[in-house]
Amino acid sequence: MGIEILTTGIIILLSLFSIRISKKLQIPLLIMFILVGMLAGSEGIGKIYFDNAMLAQNIGTVALMFIIFSGGLETKKSDVKLAFFPSFTLATLGVFLTAALSGIAVYYLTSLSLKECLLFSAMVSSTDAAAVMSTLGDTKLKRKIKSVVEIESGSNDPMAYALILFIISFFKNENTSVIGGIIFLIKQIGLGALIGYIFGKITLPLSKYISIVREEFLTIHLIAVLFICYGLTTILEGNGYLAIYVYAIMVGNQKFNFKLNSIRNISSATWFMQIAMFVILGLLVFPSNLYKYIYIGSILAVIMVIVVRILVVYLLLIPFKFTGKEKFFISWAGLKGAVPIIFSTMAITEGLENSQMMFNLIFYIVVFSVIIQGMTLKPLGRYLNLFDEDDTDNNSIVIDELEELAIKKMIVDENSEYRNKKIKELELPKGMLIISVKRNETYITPKGDVELLYGDILLFSQN
Repeated sequence: MGIEILTTGIIILLSLFSIRISKKLQIPLLIMFILVGMLAGSEGIGKIYFDNAMLAQNIGTVALMFIIFSGGLETKKSDVKLAFFPSFTLATLGVFLTAALSGIAVYYLTSLSLKECLLFSAMVSSTDAAAVMSTLGDTKLKRKIKSVVEIESGSNDPMAYALILFIISFFKNENTSVIGGIIFLIKQIGLGALIGYIFGKITLPLSKYISIVREEFLTIHLIAVLFICYGLTTILEGNGYLAIYVYAIMVGNQKFNFKLNSIRNISSATWFMQIAMFVILGLLVFPSNLYKYIYIGSILAVIMVIVVRILVVYLLLIPFKFTGKEKFFISWAGLKGAVPIIFSTMAITEGLENSQMMFNLIFYIVVFSVIIQGMTLKPLGRYLNLFDEDDTDNNSIVIDELEELAIKKMIVDENSEYRNKKIKELELPKGMLIISVKRNETYITPKGDVELLYGDILLFSQN
């Protein structure tokens, strides 16, 4: 056991070291993590043999849960309102149209059957939230465009997953009907959204009911509900990923104690899960098997990732007010990432005839997308003049982060013992001082005779 633990630590450390190389060479971080896994694999210097697709799929599922949850927590309601209709259109109709058009190309260029072609295309139909967000980072991309790209990438994985399950059902049962499939998709989306909404409503009140007063426990509470939300939705045959996304957006747009620190803790856990996921996927692939797919893989990558993506985006964004430059950038921002690879392991675990071929092709297409699109996305944005110098929105976030960085913040809610009391009447722990009271948009000097009201935001400092 000691050797395994030592090896795991070394791999994690090498993954962190690869961040420095990534920044220096301007190589997408996702590629570096996958490369670490490939180097540690049986055909690399690590000589670690790993071919457990089920384990990789399970780890990938948990990692994807964290990625979607973290992205949802940081999605502002104002951004959702701004970009909801174009994002929702691309995340739903875009996924189905991409899968259909790509399926035609795959059918004529490979030896896969029609069902296998549709399944293959569905697995590559969504953009990847982790790939898109890590590539864009903290860029000053125009708010509407960035919102469309990030919300689409965060919400189209559930749609692709539902489509994949629907197509796989045809492999399991030849009598599956189209009408039955449509009902299945509606149930997936409807139940996922409903359960996510319910958990978004009850999570924070539940934390108050069980008297969570430390940020560490609140973070654990959010993760526990994350697992319950996904598990319950999946058991009820709803879309667990969609439920997580809705739940995260609702929680992330509410005010609660330790909010920023909790989100930061979730983000740290998410990065750890991403490293684990990409390294595992790197271990799972055998580089020697990829060489024979370079030619056909490159052709399919150009068609599916570039040509079909551009056609779909330009077609579906016709009703919306986007310029040609903006549409092209949104098209180019349709990066693929770990999600298609995770989805492709489902073909292996289901025992489909050409599953290994599908896995290797999808792996190659993902690497192609991340390298070609990921390395050129920011320069393209600058060339098209789509970066906004007015970054006031980011400034407000920095101020909020400073509030929780060295001091503690508390919101006076309806059940707070501080409500309707004067500061001098409070029995504060020794050394703790109230240094600021924020009421609506006004800051009040915390004098002894100031009465605290519902909704006040208090900043504490403790010696």
